[in-house]
Amino acid sequence: MTRMSGQAKGRIFPVVVISLFCITILAGLFGTLLPSLNYLPVIGYTRISLSAWFDFFSYPGIQTSIFVTLFSGITASFGVVCLAFLFISFSYGNALWKFFEKILAPVLSIPHAAFAIGFGFLIAPSGWLMRMVSPVLTGFTRPPDWIILNDPAGLSLTIALVIKEFPFLIMVTMGALGQLDIKKTLLVGRALGYSKEQIWLKILIPRLYPHLRLSVFAVIAYSLSVVDMAIILGPSSPSSLSVLILKWFNDPDMSFKLLAAAGSLFLFFMVVVSILCACLMERAVLVFLRPWITNGKRCSFVSPLKSIIFFMGCGTLFFTAVSSVILVIWSLTWQWRFPDFLPATWTLKLWAKGLMSSFDPVMTTLFTGLASAFIGLLLAIGCLEHEVAAGKTRTRNYTGYIHYFLYLPLLVPQITFMAGIQFLLVIMNMDGYWISLMVSHLLFVLPYMFIALSATYIAFDERVTDQAMLLKRSYIKVLFRVKLPMLIKPILFSFAIGFSVSVAQYIPTMLVGAGRFSTITTEVVSIASGSDRRAIAVYALIQQCLPMMMYAFAIIFPKILYYNRKGMQV
Repeated sequence: MTRMSGQAKGRIFPVVVISLFCITILAGLFGTLLPSLNYLPVIGYTRISLSAWFDFFSYPGIQTSIFVTLFSGITASFGVVCLAFLFISFSYGNALWKFFEKILAPVLSIPHAAFAIGFGFLIAPSGWLMRMVSPVLTGFTRPPDWIILNDPAGLSLTIALVIKEFPFLIMVTMGALGQLDIKKTLLVGRALGYSKEQIWLKILIPRLYPHLRLSVFAVIAYSLSVVDMAIILGPSSPSSLSVLILKWFNDPDMSFKLLAAAGSLFLFFMVVVSILCACLMERAVLVFLRPWITNGKRCSFVSPLKSIIFFMGCGTLFFTAVSSVILVIWSLTWQWRFPDFLPATWTLKLWAKGLMSSFDPVMTTLFTGLASAFIGLLLAIGCLEHEVAAGKTRTRNYTGYIHYFLYLPLLVPQITFMAGIQFLLVIMNMDGYWISLMVSHLLFVLPYMFIALSATYIAFDERVTDQAMLLKRSYIKVLFRVKLPMLIKPILFSFAIGFSVSVAQYIPTMLVGAGRFSTITTEVVSIASGSDRRAIAVYALIQQCLPMMMYAFAIIFPKILYYNRKGMQV
């Protein structure tokens, strides 16, 4: 098979992906729109009206829920984008940046729910930070009566979102930096007398942002519609809008599903308006900063902030690492009184009990994660191979815009279209099946796998495969015996990222699983409101260990496979 025939047959991959994503998203939105208009024949509502919307806007505390959602989501999104850009400007190329490159994968593998629990154990009035300074500095012998966790304004949720989304934006930035000639731009700028920060802020960041625009929009959508972290860290009375919508969906009174559908569409409207405002802000910044970009000043006004930005960037790693450490300590604790710095007695009994009780959820998580990541890897490689072949022949059709279709599940709030999909699955009697659960996870696994693999895959030197095909080898043999083995490390890392994304899925499991499947994530979120921190820590660590083991496999396996080929281990 020649490369051209392989490209023609490989077109099926982007067609399948585009069809899957478009049909699923549109069906989900349509399945949410009808119930929001009071039309759900399954429970006896057959007349279209706006009564669900009137009930939504008159629900007690709904204005506060909307405000908390907007405040936490917009503040977190703005903060993480500013922090990421300033951190890149100050640290690119130095030792801290290289350290970030090495540590980023394990940091990203930590599920949101596990991090939120560890972060809560850290900053709570009786948390580890307070124990570190008590009673010597504070004089507290009992936990202070402070509302830090679940505060009414959602400040703890906002800070946690910034810490968790910062590594994701840095990862996407690292992939996009290959699109720019960084070294030559820095050399020319330094020769003209500009500081490194000025070169980044005036030249490189404006050129880099178009490559990150969709990722920034994804951060906005996630921050506004997050559920698992909002349940653990967000306010509870009233809760954020996404948590309130999930509560309505799970209410035994079926009429609340109409209210939930209206709330889901309103949340989608909030996300769309926020993204449009981000686009307008982008245009406004371009207009107002153009005189500053071209004024020729060599000194940077952000230089005094250098130490603060370094501290905040390292702080995200610090809180992530210490949150994992505190989970380990609590999981081994038998007795730990405030304000003791460490437990008085230790035990492994909680681990023995937790491993036994979590066996079924862990197995469901493993099978679903492995299946969705494997299918996602096949689709990602097929789409990328078609893109590489199309780039060689300089042909571009609708399949060349697959990036935009892949970002759809990240830009639309999960609870909006997954709720519509649940309604449709109930009507078609397909809810509660494992295959439906796996496909729902695939919708979120594939985009992250494609993002993680695309830069390395497209940058592969195709002269190697061209030379192999000149030796009368077929396209399929060259692909599986030459190209993919040489890309085994990024492929395995992409697989690990896909698996970790599947492990972290909460809304698809809750809605599509129809209560018949419980994963370790649903178990963690459900027990997070309990009073036994030891049991919560055990479950959170089990959830955290699954992606960690997959990342360890992605690191170790290539070294074992190519132990006698040093160049393949780079």
